[in-house]
Amino acid sequence: MYKFAFTYLVKNDKKNWNDLLVSLELLYKNILRKLICDYKIIIFFEGEPIKKVRKLIDHLSEDKNIHIDLIKISLKSYVKRKNTDKYLKYFPSAANCKLSTSLGYRDMCKFFSIDVFSDKTLKDVDYFIRLDTDSFFLLTTKSFIKDLQQMDCDYGYIKNTIQKEDKAVSLGFGKCLYEFCHKNKSELFKSNNFINLCQDATLNPKIFYTNFEVVKLSWARSNKHKKFLRYIVNSKGIYNYRWGDALIRYYVVNLLEASVKELKGCLYKHSGIYDSRNFLRIILTKSYSKIRNRLHRNIYEKRLSKLDKLFLGVFN
Repeated sequence: MYKFAFTYLVKNDKKNWNDLLVSLELLYKNILRKLICDYKIIIFFEGEPIKKVRKLIDHLSEDKNIHIDLIKISLKSYVKRKNTDKYLKYFPSAANCKLSTSLGYRDMCKFFSIDVFSDKTLKDVDYFIRLDTDSFFLLTTKSFIKDLQQMDCDYGYIKNTIQKEDKAVSLGFGKCLYEFCHKNKSELFKSNNFINLCQDATLNPKIFYTNFEVVKLSWARSNKHKKFLRYIVNSKGIYNYRWGDALIRYYVVNLLEASVKELKGCLYKHSGIYDSRNFLRIILTKSYSKIRNRLHRNIYEKRLSKLDKLFLGVFN
């Protein structure tokens, strides 16, 4: 039995494969080699890995004795989206008038919301850990590794990564939650406290930063969780309104009153920098990155100068 399955979904383009290469290297350096429990890596992919990634996978498998499952899929088929389903092919981006969200992206949202938890490669795993190809751990402390290794909650996330979601991609979500909760309140809820959370999802929607998350699979496969997720999926909001898995996870975790753990003690990068260490270190990290104009578009994951290491507090 494996305690963790570190799981990636790789879009078939050169950038994603190159990002995965760096992410895997940092994952091994800063987490995997420090763990003293059983774990494996699962990589879902739509095209063939580039040579550098294949070489790294062989090295981790053969030289480091890490169990790695490579699973080639068609994401559209995996999430059972049919050609007869009529959805807006490109959903307008909430952030940029020039951009849009593809159906493939929404397939990914559905995949991580519910489908992946039933995959047979997770049948011998206690906790699912999701990473994106551009999820980069620059540093982890002993406390982070200890808390991760001793994980005993339903859901875990990195401290300081709860964010606000754009209302443009949460249209109707609060109403969907309310309708489910109202219909099932005698089964799931002892009071009407769910109303405040449903209203929050409408007026001030929030997300867990799910490009790194830890999910207890017995909770994810529980009848109440599956029933809730089926209701959300059947509402078609993922495809019609671009509800993301991060939005869905935040409210389902909170509405079902799952036990939650904040993981502290890491320096993590995905687009921006997320620091869950002490307050002084957070201020130094953000200030330095902003002054150097490297808060979002930077290459910390590929190269750290001596000055970077000093101000970011990366000493390993």
